[in-house]
Amino acid sequence: MKWLIVVFMLGTHSDGTKDTFLYMQPEFGTLDACRNYVYIQAPIIKQQMMIEYQGNGIETIYCIQKDKIEQYLEMPNKGELET
Repeated sequence: MKWLIVVFMLGTHSDGTKDTFLYMQPEFGTLDACRNYVYIQAPIIKQQMMIEYQGNGIETIYCIQKDKIEQYLEMPNKGELET
């Protein structure tokens, strides 16, 4: 099972959506490997998101299973990820 990083930004748009950034690389073989990477790379991730979203802050960062992301992206009515 592969894990990816997903970043949710602070704030909500008027339609209820949130700015979200999905890192397709790197992929991780375990949840712990993903978490450790995020912990170590947090300053770099924060800097990248500040540039990408013009200074908007990060709400949270998740490590999510790649197959769950793919499942979500294939859904006709995108809603909550199944756990």
